[in-house]
Amino acid sequence: MNTHWDELVVAPVTITPTKPLTPTHVKGLLWTDVLTKASRRIGRTRLVWNPRMAHLTTQTTAFWWHLDRTEPETDWGTESEASIGGRYVRFHQGRPVVEPRQLDPYFERVEQTGWIHPAARRLLGIWKAQLGQLNVADPGLTDQRPLAAGTGETLDRLADRRLLIDHRRYGGPILLDAARWGMPVRQLVSTAGHANYLLPILRELLPAIRPGRLFVLLYDDGLNADYTMLERVLAEFGATVTRLPLSRVPIGGRVVSSKYGGWAGSTLGDIAATEGSADRAAYRLGMRMYFVGSLDRGSTQSFRIDLLRRRVGRAARILALGPASAEWLPDLGRPAGYVDPHRLTTAVFGPRPRALSPGIRGIFG
Repeated sequence: MNTHWDELVVAPVTITPTKPLTPTHVKGLLWTDVLTKASRRIGRTRLVWNPRMAHLTTQTTAFWWHLDRTEPETDWGTESEASIGGRYVRFHQGRPVVEPRQLDPYFERVEQTGWIHPAARRLLGIWKAQLGQLNVADPGLTDQRPLAAGTGETLDRLADRRLLIDHRRYGGPILLDAARWGMPVRQLVSTAGHANYLLPILRELLPAIRPGRLFVLLYDDGLNADYTMLERVLAEFGATVTRLPLSRVPIGGRVVSSKYGGWAGSTLGDIAATEGSADRAAYRLGMRMYFVGSLDRGSTQSFRIDLLRRRVGRAARILALGPASAEWLPDLGRPAGYVDPHRLTTAVFGPRPRALSPGIRGIFG
């Protein structure tokens, strides 16, 4: 690894447990998986994932409130991911008015105990099983670990650096002030005292800043403005940061938020259930060849199950060659300080099939 960095810290954006995993989510998870596994072969690498970063948001708690209000007796342990995701879509279609004070108990339970709504816990259980099929290690989907710093402590640190515009004394919001970098202000805490998703991320990452650490922020490019601001704020506190934005994966030529639906038939559960003759090893390798190799960082290509099937078939043929006799890993860790997943994938899986060394199989399967 670049000699300037003693440790790589990979910090992907977390996913709210409100719907199935779509192709965009799968792309992000597999890029994170390959990046982390490959970078561990050239230096100390750790993954930062705390589910509270996703749970302490209005997006999540408002849906949980809606489920409790409309279906207080539902046994969520028997529901499918599609049925829960369908409720999430209908919730947004209905545009219900949610009073901020109605969400206070949810924020308090998550903050104090790490509580997760039963519907979300059901989804997380399904995700765990699906990621297990892919040999993606559970990043801590149901961890109850508190965020590394409290809200007050983090706001005080930001205020000390003159990064806040605080209107609480007037009954207003708290704004993140990035004007010094030519960026507009961004609401960080609402007038009701509820945090924007950026504040839980800052609560987790600011205490992790150390000399010799390189932070890689991995996220979908629709969040570019926020993550550019996040990079600048972390750097203000002494962090060395690089951003790795990934394009979203269109479905049928359209890129829309999962809250609007359109993902039916294309979720990770749907993909895993697709009939085929390949075994699990070929499925794991083929998924990485498609989502990391075929879909590069800025790809605008729509999700194609036919192309994915071809990648899985090619993976089966490569695996049939048996293991390579010698270890081989391209030197792709410099000068970035981490292994670029797409460059590694395209370097390994060129036009001519070749047997995979144990190290490569460990990264891609």
